[in-house]
Amino acid sequence: MLLTLSNQFVAKIAAWRKIVIGAQASSPPDQDSIPTIVQAFAQRNGATLGGPATVLAHQRAEMRTARDQPFFAIEATQLSGTRDAGFVWEATATMARVLPVRVVDAHAGGKGWLEVRIFGAIPMANATGPDSDKGEMMRFLSELAWNPDAILNTAALKWRQIDELTVEVSAETAGGIASVRHLFDASGDIVGIEADDRPYLMDGKTVPVRWVGRFRDYASFGPYRLPSYGEVAWELPEGEFVYFRGTITSFAAIE
Repeated sequence: MLLTLSNQFVAKIAAWRKIVIGAQASSPPDQDSIPTIVQAFAQRNGATLGGPATVLAHQRAEMRTARDQPFFAIEATQLSGTRDAGFVWEATATMARVLPVRVVDAHAGGKGWLEVRIFGAIPMANATGPDSDKGEMMRFLSELAWNPDAILNTAALKWRQIDELTVEVSAETAGGIASVRHLFDASGDIVGIEADDRPYLMDGKTVPVRWVGRFRDYASFGPYRLPSYGEVAWELPEGEFVYFRGTITSFAAIE
């Protein structure tokens, strides 16, 4: 029974990956709609107009489920689109030192999906619907430093320069407009992200919560230059909750 459920989960993940791959058909946007600092970042870090349709990253990272809980190690892969805002992040880990889990976090075909299964079979958490659609789009927007080709080639992105070193990027979803601000340093590298209203499950209800991230340690991955380290956190009433921190171990375009 567990094997059957695990195989079904693996097949569902594969189906979502196919949706992401199949959706990469839109034409690039007018490049004049992208702020100069953003274009320069993308081009300096390996992006090309009309470049690869998808990219694949491998991560070694740590996660935790609450501020008072310890981190646990994960290994993850992420397939990301560069023309349509889609990705599938798949991770494996051992929680509480004994429980093997498989996690998928995805946005494909305009839909968001998060699911955690023990042994890859027994559901532990599952999130779909308009709030997930918005939240997962916000994740895609926040990770453009890890997907520079998407900056130049994803037509659905709307850009707004706020000040010399802050640029907002937005996209429409069934859950409302998803917006994330990218923070640049003086050399033109993205060093952080912030958003005011990413959906967060609190006391059984989904509420908008401020969400932040930090990037550092830029390194070369073939023709790309990416921040090798990133972390993200919720800003909760009781304090900042860093729930993910990790490094990119490999990154490559998929033709």
